[in-house]
Amino acid sequence: MGHIVASVLPIILLIGLGWLLRATRVLSDAGVDTLKTLVVNVVLPAVLFNAFLGIEFQAEYLAIIILVPLVCLALLALGYVAKRVLPSSSEVTPFLFTGFEFGMVGLALFTAAYGLENVPVAGMVGLGHEFFIWFVFVTLLRRATTGAVSAGEALRSFATSPVIIAIALGLLLNVTGVGGPLGETAVGGALLVATQYLAATIVPIILIVVGHGTRLGAAGVRQAAPLVAARFAVVLSLALLLNYVVIRQWLGLPPIVEAALFTLLILPPPYIVPIFLPKHRAADMTYANNVLSLHTVVSVAAFITYVALTG
Repeated sequence: MGHIVASVLPIILLIGLGWLLRATRVLSDAGVDTLKTLVVNVVLPAVLFNAFLGIEFQAEYLAIIILVPLVCLALLALGYVAKRVLPSSSEVTPFLFTGFEFGMVGLALFTAAYGLENVPVAGMVGLGHEFFIWFVFVTLLRRATTGAVSAGEALRSFATSPVIIAIALGLLLNVTGVGGPLGETAVGGALLVATQYLAATIVPIILIVVGHGTRLGAAGVRQAAPLVAARFAVVLSLALLLNYVVIRQWLGLPPIVEAALFTLLILPPPYIVPIFLPKHRAADMTYANNVLSLHTVVSVAAFITYVALTG
């Protein structure tokens, strides 16, 4: 019981701190935007660089890397169905039914509960998702909201993303065996330690940001609830089914991999959805923000429950 409290309570406290900082106006919306930029461009790349530098590759992980994008594609297809049948739906409904906020929420929650030493597992589970987001999700979303997007633009966005660069560099140093000798040099060791210091800040920064953004009103909850309820019912069922059938029975991987996949699948949709909406689509932007806010609350509650139940 003590271990569960030690894992869960800091998450609740940091999210509560974010809410308090907003309520007391210590942290403004502009300040939060700056923190998000810092996370996306510096902290998150540092986390993923270290994760892929230290990952021990197993053949079984390849199945997960392939499985996750297939799940995302299936959810996207269901999203188009949801667009027709759910009340308050909009043109962005399919994109709110698929994809997961792996960087800004998932890694912070997972690290808070399971420690930085297990982040490489979460990184490998989320690798296929990153390919889906940059090559499929963003391309289709931009086409739906701002017009056609060329393959070159999609590839350029992928290749210049700090997250992707960090993953590629970590993998390269790992596979070539350069990472070990590099860490033994004075300069190389200092650089690696610096990235580890940066990686350690991901939990407090992101959980404070999540708490700061929790500001749903009754109208927003009513608008977002049908989609959030439908999506969460689907992803929760998928998480439990895939963990039992694929991770445990078929691949025989340890419980920490189940925890990583569960964490990924119960996350809210990607926070980038509103970013790609033109300013004149204010109604869609409000709808997307309401869904993201409500789903984030549901996801955090589900994650805390999972940690408490699995110990």
